[in-house]
Amino acid sequence: MTPIAYRSADALAMDDGRPAPGKPSGSTSAPAPDTAPDFPPPKFAVVVAGDPDETLRNTAAFIETEAARSGLRAPTDPTLRAALRGEPSTEEDGLEGLRSIRRGLGVDPAKDLTAYQRIGLIAGADALVVIRREGGIVIEVFDVSAAQFYEGTLTFAQSTSEQRARFIESRAQQAQLRWTKPKPPSTAPAPTAQKPETGPPADKKEESRAKRRWKKAWPYVVAGALLAGGVTYLIIDRRNTDEVGPPLLRFRPGEE
Repeated sequence: MTPIAYRSADALAMDDGRPAPGKPSGSTSAPAPDTAPDFPPPKFAVVVAGDPDETLRNTAAFIETEAARSGLRAPTDPTLRAALRGEPSTEEDGLEGLRSIRRGLGVDPAKDLTAYQRIGLIAGADALVVIRREGGIVIEVFDVSAAQFYEGTLTFAQSTSEQRARFIESRAQQAQLRWTKPKPPSTAPAPTAQKPETGPPADKKEESRAKRRWKKAWPYVVAGALLAGGVTYLIIDRRNTDEVGPPLLRFRPGEE
C-alpha cells in the first residue's frame, strides 16, 4: 500500500511563494519523512468571505499555515488554495467557477450554506475555516457534511495561536467523524397500506337513483298515456290460472 503524503506547513508556504514560518526567504529544510497514520487527519480549507482585501488574504494564509502545522491536512493544489483566499487569477486555471461561488458569498444568505458546502466538496475538505470581517477579522468553522456552521467564533486579534489551533482542530475532527460514522438505523415505522374507501356498490347506487326518478316521474307517464291513448283498460291477466304468484298488472292503451 502506497503511504499517504501530507503537506507540511513549510511546504504549503513554499507552494504559495512565501517563506516558511520563522525562516528567512530563500531558506529550505529537508522534508519530514512521510508517514501513513492509521486514520488520516481531518482536511480543511480556508475561505475568505466578502471583499478579499490584502489583510484578509494574508490572515487567511497565516491561519492556513497554523492549522497545517497542527497536523491538519490542506488542499495540495496551491492555485485552489489561492482561489479560496480570493487571490486574483493570473492565467486560465479552470477555477473561475470556484471563484464565482466564493465571490457570491453573503449576497443571498439563504443560499450561502449550499455555496459553502459546494466549495468544501470541490476542495475535498471535511471543514471550511471561514475568514470574514465583522468589525475585526472573525474566524468560524463550517461543517461540509452537515452544511452548517459550528457554534462560536474567534476574533483573530484577540486569540492566540494555540486557541485558534484548538478551535479549528476540534471542529474539523467532528466534521470528519460525520463523514465516517455509520448512519443509525431508521426507526420510522413502515408505512401502512391505506385501505380503499368503501361505499355502496355502483350498481346499487344506480338502482336507488332509478327508483327515485321513477317515483317522481310515474304520474306524468300515466297522464301522458291516458291523453295519447284515449281510453286505457286495466286488464288483470289471469289466463294462466296455474300461476302461483299474484297477478301482474299491465297498462294497455285502448283504441279511439
